[in-house]
Amino acid sequence: MIVGRVIGWFLLFCALVLLGWDAVSSLSSGTWGFAVLGQRWYEIDQAFGGASLNILQAGIERNISVDLWDNVVAPVLLWPAVAVFFVPGAVLVLLCRRWRGPRAPRRFTSKR
Repeated sequence: MIVGRVIGWFLLFCALVLLGWDAVSSLSSGTWGFAVLGQRWYEIDQAFGGASLNILQAGIERNISVDLWDNVVAPVLLWPAVAVFFVPGAVLVLLCRRWRGPRAPRRFTSKR
């Protein structure tokens, strides 16, 4: 349960960072909007000098299925990046929280 909560909070933190990135980008461009996951992944990939998005596409299409890339991964890359991280993070935090029964009132007793 704690692992799920930690992963959930990490995803929520990533969503918050992406929301801030979108806000700063919106202030500089003058229009408000959420960036899609594929765009943000590409920008991060270019900053580190990698080609992970292209490698992922080639690996999935060659080794698993072209349909998986076309029907699952590519549409997810077109979703807002904030939503991709926020929704699973919130679900994990809520599902993995500590469940307690109804709260009993605390009794304060004094020692005599």
